[in-house]
Amino acid sequence: MYQIEDHMGRRFEKLRVSLLNTCNFACTYCVSSETSAAPSVIAPIHHEEQLDTNKFATLIEAVSKLCRLKSIRLTGGEPLLYMNLIPLIEKIKLIGIDDIRLTTNGYYLKQTARQLKEAGLRSINVSLDAIDTDVMKKIARHKGPKKALEGIETALNEGLKVKLNAVIMRGQNESQIIPLLEYASSMGIKVRYLELMKMGHLYEQQNEAFFSEQEILNTIAEKYEISQLIRTSSETARYWSAGDNRVFGIIANESTPFCHDCNRLRMDSRGYFFGCLSNANGEKLAPYINDSELLSNKLRQLLLLKQPVKFHGSALSMRNIGG
Repeated sequence: MYQIEDHMGRRFEKLRVSLLNTCNFACTYCVSSETSAAPSVIAPIHHEEQLDTNKFATLIEAVSKLCRLKSIRLTGGEPLLYMNLIPLIEKIKLIGIDDIRLTTNGYYLKQTARQLKEAGLRSINVSLDAIDTDVMKKIARHKGPKKALEGIETALNEGLKVKLNAVIMRGQNESQIIPLLEYASSMGIKVRYLELMKMGHLYEQQNEAFFSEQEILNTIAEKYEISQLIRTSSETARYWSAGDNRVFGIIANESTPFCHDCNRLRMDSRGYFFGCLSNANGEKLAPYINDSELLSNKLRQLLLLKQPVKFHGSALSMRNIGG
């Protein structure tokens, strides 16, 4: 029997941990043009408050005991820039959580894939918004996709599961929808297209770059016959088949929100926990980890912050809270 559950039957079963808010990309949907001059590495915020590996592991273990976490996703910023990533994965494995995942831009994946697999990582989501070099450079304000593509191939060869994530934006990369689908199909993996989210500098803006779920479907249907697949409970994406082993998903926070069965809890690099992306109020749980009753109460409060139906977004930056 679960101890922490809301009136809609939602529980925290997945924890996403932002290890650092440093990134070597400056993607347009994550970093505003005012704060980025396309440096090689976007500088961290509140670097002095970043948790060390032991503190991350202690918090993960305390929460997992009460929530019975099924999986951990390590994010950033860019998590492959986190120097103690391998020891942290090993510590999480020792806690008893076998399903350890990672979201990365893939730039450093080629040289780290083997170590990640050996440490206990199970799967990787690679954020790849374009196959075309010029399009990718404009979005990431960094290099093209070559390094990520090499990393994907290496990760697959090492036995890691891989998915692609692509944020689709009008006037920027809608031309990449079909090429991404065909590339993913050629590699035997799935691609998930994301609607642009009202987060960080995009919050409360009327964004002309928004490209809807239906527009993504219409684009693919121009070339392929598509059919919808059954959605798994708590899954962020809805999936479709486009024939010949082509499978794609769409994460449509705006068009088709999935708040009603969301099971995710988030922790940032300073140890603040967030129950919902539509609420920017984080809670430090470190003071309560030795008192299960107080910790349970705090987790219930975070669970109550979840939206019942509709995603609204918030001023939280995805660079700080993770993808």
